[in-house]
Amino acid sequence: MSSSETSTRRRFPRLCSSAFEHPADRQALEALRKIPGLDKLVRKMLELGWEKIMRVQLLGSAVHITPKQCPRVYKLFKEACEILDVHEPDLFLASSPIVNAYTFGVERPFIVIQSGLVDLLDDQELMAVLGHELGHVKAGHVLYRSLAMMIITVFDMVVPIRGLANIALQIALFDWSRKSEMTADRAELLVAQDVSICLNAHMKLSAGSKTVFEQMSCQEFLKQADSYEEMDYSTLNKVYKLMQELFKSHPIPVFRAKEIKAWSETKAFKEIMAGRYPTTDQEVTLRVCPHCTSKIAPSFFFCPDCGKNVRI
Repeated sequence: MSSSETSTRRRFPRLCSSAFEHPADRQALEALRKIPGLDKLVRKMLELGWEKIMRVQLLGSAVHITPKQCPRVYKLFKEACEILDVHEPDLFLASSPIVNAYTFGVERPFIVIQSGLVDLLDDQELMAVLGHELGHVKAGHVLYRSLAMMIITVFDMVVPIRGLANIALQIALFDWSRKSEMTADRAELLVAQDVSICLNAHMKLSAGSKTVFEQMSCQEFLKQADSYEEMDYSTLNKVYKLMQELFKSHPIPVFRAKEIKAWSETKAFKEIMAGRYPTTDQEVTLRVCPHCTSKIAPSFFFCPDCGKNVRI
């Protein structure tokens, strides 16, 4: 990526996460917070020091990306932080053929990108994925996402929860996790500032192949999303889809692609790109959308949830 490409990207000083928060994310998080005993699980997670354990492991076994270590990747990361106005968390590169990136931690969140991801994506796509992970940090997802990761992996061995309560908790965490990804995907687009970069990244993540990428088409990938939705004509197909998605931490890739393409065409996104968005110092003076009652910043011409004109 040349310096001329990076210098033209817009920055969003004092950007408030409500500018790009997906409404489904907010609703699912509110439902999650109402689960009895979840606050105790969060406290127990902090007491166990799992964040510190993972940090020790990463410092010992992964590469800590800094201005002097992997400077090309660090440059992409720094610019993504500047665009979203996020304080730089620690960034680690871990050896793994699995194409993945994740954010973990509460006291000092950190981001991990795996070597399989870096090898698959070009610089612009990698920067978009870094923006996605920073979106989780910006939107305050790290606490419950860290809890979700622990519930999925080892937490049940330490604080066992049996029967229906365990299943209900996992379903609620997975449901919110999937919806939080849609918020982070919007942050990804704000960093990429070109929807084709995001679509290319999602296609590569789905196919897992760099060698055949030149033969792939974003338009065909979006048509595939339409075909997936059209399968809802059958109740049995809906059950199959529910079974496939219920215990996934991320939405179905084709659905994510279609969602981010749709958001790129909204007035809300265009307002942000034009420099009109809620800022952190405006957050306390949010007003109510007259159409859907969502809380929005005074600077918004259009509601980010319903897309209707709020200056009426």
